[in-house]
Amino acid sequence: MPDQPENRIDDDLLGKFLAGETDAAESERVRRWLDQDNSERQEFDRFEKIWNTAGKVGPKTDPASIPVNTDAAWQKMRGKIRTQAATAVDPTPADSIPEPVIKPLPVQPVHTHRTTTWWQSPVWAVAATVVLLSGLLWFFRKETQTVPVVQVAAVTSTDKIEKILPDGSRVLLNRDSKLTYPESFADDSREVSLVGEAYFDVKPDPEKPFRIHVRNTTVQVLGTSFSIRSYTADVRVAVRTGKVKFSAKDKEVTLIKDQQAVFYAKKDTIIKAPRFDANSMAFQTGRLVFEREPMSKVVETLNEVYHADIHLANAELGNCLYSGTFKNENLEYVLKTTEEAMNLRSRREGNRIILDGGPCK
Repeated sequence: MPDQPENRIDDDLLGKFLAGETDAAESERVRRWLDQDNSERQEFDRFEKIWNTAGKVGPKTDPASIPVNTDAAWQKMRGKIRTQAATAVDPTPADSIPEPVIKPLPVQPVHTHRTTTWWQSPVWAVAATVVLLSGLLWFFRKETQTVPVVQVAAVTSTDKIEKILPDGSRVLLNRDSKLTYPESFADDSREVSLVGEAYFDVKPDPEKPFRIHVRNTTVQVLGTSFSIRSYTADVRVAVRTGKVKFSAKDKEVTLIKDQQAVFYAKKDTIIKAPRFDANSMAFQTGRLVFEREPMSKVVETLNEVYHADIHLANAELGNCLYSGTFKNENLEYVLKTTEEAMNLRSRREGNRIILDGGPCK
């Protein structure tokens, strides 16, 4: 039966009715509208159940007091929806449109126990803990890891070379020597290593001590000039200016200007020399001075300065005293001058030079 104009129900009124918000007159109007058609009550009940379950309406106010024909309401609503859809989308007569199949939504059972998700399982908890600890370990290792310092090596063979270190200190490296130092010094110290012989002119910096590691010894300075010789296990330090600390294990001596000392490896001791030998810096100064020096000492000095292999033919010649001064002279000239002054003869046996002669004058 077609709706009468006065009984037509719009969507807003039906929504208020389902929400329990209609007054007595509006509820009566809905009741009369529902009484007009008695079909498909079950479908409307299901629709009402879905509406309420979805939580879109609140509880009705006294639904038992209003006798409602829900089947008729559902039929009216479905017919209205079908007519509007046919008019807006397709001009085909409504009778030719196949009736849509409305399937009820499945109702899932409600469980009272708690479902364990994958990230809450014990296995995943252990795995997550391992990953977290590994990440923290990697982070702390990275934070505490020492960045390797790039080292520079200066090596000589037959010639001397001069190097300027990162702090401005100057080093004259003698032949057959090696100096190792970093590209940049640390914030609190300056560390280098030496094999052979070198003369150091260290730039003063009280906040950053300068240390030279030489075999089993260490030479520490603040600002001074000195030479170090360590072609063998023995180490000699001679100070020209300033002050240095010369140490080996638990042994230590302090050297000031014009003092020198030697670490004797076999005896494991440091002995300070009774006097300063200026010839200990001859490779740097180029100057040799002998003042009534025993020939044994002269030969020893020449071997050091020129890296030669000179020997005396007999022990008596070692006691002969010799005086002479040389400035930047080669070995051949020094030997010739010494032979003439001491009435000596020289001969060669391979690289070895033998000095022989009569009694001392």
